[in-house]
Amino acid sequence: DIPIEVRVYEKTGAGMGWHIDDIIYHPEQIEVVFTLENTSDCRTMWRPHDQPLPSSQQMSNNDDHDSRREHQKYELQSTQTTPNSALIIKAGGVEHKVSPLTVGKRTILKMAFVRELAVMDESMEGHASHHNNKKKAQRRSKSGKGVDTMKRR
Repeated sequence: DIPIEVRVYEKTGAGMGWHIDDIIYHPEQIEVVFTLENTSDCRTMWRPHDQPLPSSQQMSNNDDHDSRREHQKYELQSTQTTPNSALIIKAGGVEHKVSPLTVGKRTILKMAFVRELAVMDESMEGHASHHNNKKKAQRRSKSGKGVDTMKRR
């Protein structure tokens, strides 16, 4: 079981760096981010692998190493999620991030859906069992609050 997680972003700098969701099951699980509240300036960004960057696009001096790498390969896409909206991402798919918060608050539910008869990747068994404890510690440090989890049935 992969628990449903409640994530609260309210501390300045809270966000999530560039990553691709781990494939825990075969076929791959579907990751869903459901926005409950968003008064923040956080943006969810992703890098479509099938859209090369136009050669005329320039980088700003404020771009970090990851975004420089990003700008060299793909045109960046982004959205600001609204309450009662969902982002759906196939694990192992598109690289994505949440920009650091500077104002407001963002509350989401993060969940994964696994197909019936899916098989857990043997190399991920340890990852799946400790996944929440590691993530909880990271989220506590990002949000300044504890994180609640509940099992999905």
